Amino acid sequence: MSIKRLNLYDQYSRDDVYKIFDGVTPFTIGAGNWGLHGLVKIPKRKKDFVFFVTFGQKQLGHDFDESITEDGILTWQSQPKQTLDNKVIKQLISHNHLIENIYLFLRTKKKNSLTKQVEPFTYLGRLAYLTHDTTREQPVYFKWQIIDWEVPPSNVLDRMDLTLEPLINQEDLVKDHLVETQRPSLMPDKAKESRSFYATKVDYAENSKRNSELGLKGELLVVNHLKNVLGYDTIHTSVIEGDGAGYDIEAFKEDGTSLYIEVKTTKGGINTPFIITANELAFSLEYTNNYELYRVYEYDHNSNSGKFYRVEGDLKDSLNLKPTVYRAKL
Repeated sequence: MSIKRLNLYDQYSRDDVYKIFDGVTPFTIGAGNWGLHGLVKIPKRKKDFVFFVTFGQKQLGHDFDESITEDGILTWQSQPKQTLDNKVIKQLISHNHLIENIYLFLRTKKKNSLTKQVEPFTYLGRLAYLTHDTTREQPVYFKWQIIDWEVPPSNVLDRMDLTLEPLINQEDLVKDHLVETQRPSLMPDKAKESRSFYATKVDYAENSKRNSELGLKGELLVVNHLKNVLGYDTIHTSVIEGDGAGYDIEAFKEDGTSLYIEVKTTKGGINTPFIITANELAFSLEYTNNYELYRVYEYDHNSNSGKFYRVEGDLKDSLNLKPTVYRAKL
């Protein structure tokens, strides 16, 4: 059995996807899970799914209103009969992208108008749960972030006939500038169910190269803020030494004391999760009185601007922490 490799932006038939993720249970074109359904649970993987999405569809009198924004947020609806109490819907709402996978295969039409053949799906990557509309069901309305999102090349968008929705809730920001905001309240673990369905600017991107570039831009904005707004002398430690010191910037107050600053930057919203290392946690504990985390969010590339809030002292006292990576040995 020939199996295609799973590559971002490549095209796949339902049979191709079936062979990648299953290949054992029966497959029938136009019938059953792999041959017909839009949401398919991957066998032997408790909470892993494949989404087959075709824009512009209609089912049981419901017109599906689905789209993708320029920053990779997918608006998606469940089957029209599904309610908020449905077992699968509850699994999707509790989806944890760090340990579970949802794979998105998308097309904008069922048939190609030129070839008259069934249009294949394009693989756009894995998904992370953002929110769902608690006021609507049958169907249930979801928003998902495409992980590691980069705007697809123009030839891919043209091939798919896909138009990305413009960014929403964008505010005009002063160029090369940070605006300090109030730190959000500590959120309980299940607070994600209370997020507004319409407040969707969240970034779960985990591409290491892109995050490294984004992180440096955020650090440079913080250095600029420390120097030009607060009047502190600074040493950009992460640039001089590299990562590993437990902080990114050392700032010197007027009395000569040091302030150690860790910077975490995202293009997403104020409640976007971020990664803290064991070294950073330990450093914040050891230097509790001289440690601050600057959380830069809603970073805008075009204006090189964003917002930030500060977390002071021991991070264990201020953040909800969940282990995501383990170091193992025999």
